[in-house]
Amino acid sequence: MKGVDYWLTEAANVDVDSLVDLFNDAYSQYYVPTVVTAERLINLVAREDISMRNSYIALFGRRPVGVVFLGIRGSRGYICGMGVRIAYQGRGVGELLMRRILKEAETLELDSLQLEVVDRNFRAIGLYAKLGFVPIRVLGVWERGRMPHRKGMGTCDLGDFDVRRVPSFHVLPLVDRFNEIRPCWQNEPTALAKFYSRLSACVARAGSGEAAYALYVDTDEGLYIVDVAASPSLHKGVRQGACEALLERIDLDVPRRMARAHNIPVQGYQGRALQSRGFDIELKQQEMVLCLR
Repeated sequence: MKGVDYWLTEAANVDVDSLVDLFNDAYSQYYVPTVVTAERLINLVAREDISMRNSYIALFGRRPVGVVFLGIRGSRGYICGMGVRIAYQGRGVGELLMRRILKEAETLELDSLQLEVVDRNFRAIGLYAKLGFVPIRVLGVWERGRMPHRKGMGTCDLGDFDVRRVPSFHVLPLVDRFNEIRPCWQNEPTALAKFYSRLSACVARAGSGEAAYALYVDTDEGLYIVDVAASPSLHKGVRQGACEALLERIDLDVPRRMARAHNIPVQGYQGRALQSRGFDIELKQQEMVLCLR
């Protein structure tokens, strides 16, 4: 396919080192520091079900200048990264790539496409709205730079729940059951199952059943909360308290001052539970969807 000045080719036709160089240039001034290596890019492709044959690279001459990755799960698609080299931004490359992906989605007979975009990225939001995407919720990128004091924190005491460590695969079936809205693409069970061995997990029990779960990773940069959610059968205050109990238990087991959590909903009990443990919102992302049929 030929644009005004650009050609499009399948991402599978471009070597991984060129993709890494393109990705890092395109995201070098992004709102969240984003740097990939060849290994990280390969892992991203596997974890998020990116189809390189259905993803596209924009070329200026022979130089890759833009990329859009398409993840596919069943009849749903996900825009897992759309970026243009800094020197080529504002020239219509992003729209060219997105329109090609929309055509690809139609050919594949996908039911929907979804994506996340930083709420301050007005240019990208305008493009996605122009193409028919609509916002469905706000997700937060959360960070903490200090350990919270237990006294006076939260709405529920740790002793109100039986909190215990469990194998991460035990928690995966709860992810869909406990989230009324499907988790973001990165936190769906399909994605989490691919690296469950790296995850640690806790559950909070109330009576004989699970009330809430939390998934996390202890990294060199600090604690990373992957996901936290509670049973929809509980009262909203109890749901928050169960999540707070889990987060407090994690802080006791892994006393890390620096902590992060990405793509946790801003509104609702999950966000309030994070705030009770000292997390603040660093930035917000709009989750957007385009229904195709």
